[in-house]
Amino acid sequence: MRVLAINAYHGGSHREFLMQWIDHSLHDFTILTLPPRHWKWRMQHAAITLAAEVRNRVADGERWDVLFVTDMLDLTAFLGLVPAEIAALPRIVYFHENQWTYPVPQGEARDLTYGFINLKSALAADSLWFNSDFHRQEFFQASRDFLRRMPDYAFMEALDECQQKTAVLSPGIQKMNGEPRGKQMRPLQILWVARWEYDKNPEQFCDALRLLDQAGLEFRLSVLGQSTPETPACFTSLQAEYADRIDHWGFVKNRSEYQRVLQNADLVISTAFHEFFGISVLEAVAAGCLPALPRRLAYPEIFSETPECFYDGTTDSLVALVLKLSRSAQSETTATDLLGRLKKISQRYHWEQISRELDAGLDLSRIQCQR
Repeated sequence: MRVLAINAYHGGSHREFLMQWIDHSLHDFTILTLPPRHWKWRMQHAAITLAAEVRNRVADGERWDVLFVTDMLDLTAFLGLVPAEIAALPRIVYFHENQWTYPVPQGEARDLTYGFINLKSALAADSLWFNSDFHRQEFFQASRDFLRRMPDYAFMEALDECQQKTAVLSPGIQKMNGEPRGKQMRPLQILWVARWEYDKNPEQFCDALRLLDQAGLEFRLSVLGQSTPETPACFTSLQAEYADRIDHWGFVKNRSEYQRVLQNADLVISTAFHEFFGISVLEAVAAGCLPALPRRLAYPEIFSETPECFYDGTTDSLVALVLKLSRSAQSETTATDLLGRLKKISQRYHWEQISRELDAGLDLSRIQCQR
């Protein structure tokens, strides 16, 4: 099948998703992309810019069987600007994120224009794919909340119909080379892999580490993830306070080095208030880490088979869980059982498997649109 894939914000996890799928797919892809910056401008102009590119390619004789776009494209505007044969293709929109609920910087008001672009794109699609069921439910709940505030013509029935054409198709992760470091008596290696932003709740992570220290737990730290121009104050204090326990600090660009840091760790902690899937946590688990996860977001659907890895969201509960997992890490029987279940979970998300599911989704969407 010939796929026209449009990625209006081609960077980070959006880029990784598309390029890994293409590398593992049985289908033929033409990709049109724009650089990953100025996201608001991308959502406004990308449809115009990329429609012009499509018109040129059609004039040169290129043809496709299905249209695949991601959430940063205004699909409704795009369809009005391309030739009729392109607008008639089966249309799939993949939601990595949405602008109803993507966290805005502290102190900044949400511009509902961009959530409404997402909603219009959803209505114009033949198939909607979400990276988690949590994300799917959140998107439609936020869309309903928005429409209930409108003075009239709140198209709830159309939204209900839209929800019927959804599917959950997660992103994948790359296989880890080699094996995690073998078990030995040593301080617990604790890992942070999230962005250094408020929606990942770094304050709770830092508070928990201090309480673990007071409880007498010996640990070392690797703090990864993308930083921001302003490092959270709690991280600045943490770096100074535990300088002698830090094995790695900051973002890792090199894939093999990133994997090495993950495989050197014992336990990955998430304190996130919000994320749509959680690739970095899943990668850490694939590298051999035990996860300490809040019972919220997409984590319960991904890790439903390991209930002992959840805490109730409070700092005291997180500290208790880390202490319990640290004992599990030292117990051969307990660690082997839990790590075995976690390995099975992570294997489901290897790109070899996920690409087959995405390919099958393309085939199904095309068949449904031909009926």
